[in-house]
Amino acid sequence: MKILVDKNILTEAVAPLMGAVSNKNTLAAVEGILITTNGDDACTLTSFDLEKGFRVKIPAKVVVPGSYVINGARFNQIIRTMPEGEMEVSVNNSNIITIKSGHSEFELSAINGSDFPTLPEFRSDMKFNVNQGVLRSMIVKTSFAVAQNENRAALNGAYFVFSENRLQIVACDGNRLAVREQVCDVTSVTDAKPEVSFILPGKTLTELLKMLKEEENDIQITVTRRNAVFEAGGVLFFSRLIDGEYLDYNKFIPTTCKIVAELETETLIRSLERAFLVSEDRTLGQTKSYVKFSFTPEELLISSVSANGRVSDKLDVEGVKSSIDIGFNCRYLLDALRACDTEKVHCEMNTPLSCMVIKPCEQNEDEDFLYLVLPIRMKD
Repeated sequence: MKILVDKNILTEAVAPLMGAVSNKNTLAAVEGILITTNGDDACTLTSFDLEKGFRVKIPAKVVVPGSYVINGARFNQIIRTMPEGEMEVSVNNSNIITIKSGHSEFELSAINGSDFPTLPEFRSDMKFNVNQGVLRSMIVKTSFAVAQNENRAALNGAYFVFSENRLQIVACDGNRLAVREQVCDVTSVTDAKPEVSFILPGKTLTELLKMLKEEENDIQITVTRRNAVFEAGGVLFFSRLIDGEYLDYNKFIPTTCKIVAELETETLIRSLERAFLVSEDRTLGQTKSYVKFSFTPEELLISSVSANGRVSDKLDVEGVKSSIDIGFNCRYLLDALRACDTEKVHCEMNTPLSCMVIKPCEQNEDEDFLYLVLPIRMKD
């Protein structure tokens, strides 16, 4: 194999591929990037860690066709340090890959492309387009609630529900729940109706966010029985889905609440950030974030006491008709409030041991959100 390719094009193409290059696998091919020539004027770069993968097609002058795997981490480091201009990537009969640019030259061992893991099947009638900016914003505002290393596998991912004109994303880690729903133009590429749901792993969300741009261009999504494929800007990203049913989260959302407090979002965030400086108490190797909310009809008192010190703050509150003292993990509350994009929110509660529900004060037919945070049993 021998190809000639522009250094900047190659560097830009390899960057996203690193998100699916494994460094903890016994298979050498999984730690590499597959380079395969396509005709005389292009080549395809692929990375696949057996769970998720990337595929990028770039222009290149193909002198000798072929397919080889090169260690991803080393390849990425080498091409970034090479001089600007045209690069030559070639492999000899001894499977030694040579990378040249200007007067610089590197040699590394390569593996035959036939040793690269077989990619999953991407063919499906379930294909549709979604605005990149909308999808990115919704993932950012829910992904913080995805569980990590949870025994219930489904909670280790985000639950996507696509319909003809609406997208919903749900995440829950057992202590908090995040639900975002938005009207958007979900257009089907095929004749099939764009009605589908799936659970995307949390690690996949991290790589997908790197791919998504804050722009109006669409991303094409293909859903198969075991995988989801995202394609935009010449980059194809695919991931294995989490098998199983997502929890019935609606049963955890209270239908009625005795206490409804109306608060300014930014004011509450700033107050919790001050409380966090004290409530973040690292003792005995454990991190505890504890903040107490004391609601009265006149005001909200936010306080925290730890080995670091003491803090208290008072905020104006509207709509509270009775008093309640309730404690929360400060970090969990901050994550939820920072994801709210309204000037004011409703904080709804029933008892000191039941959850707090955070909703927008004004309902919007095109966009809606709900965050639920479980309380902490406070010491007397």
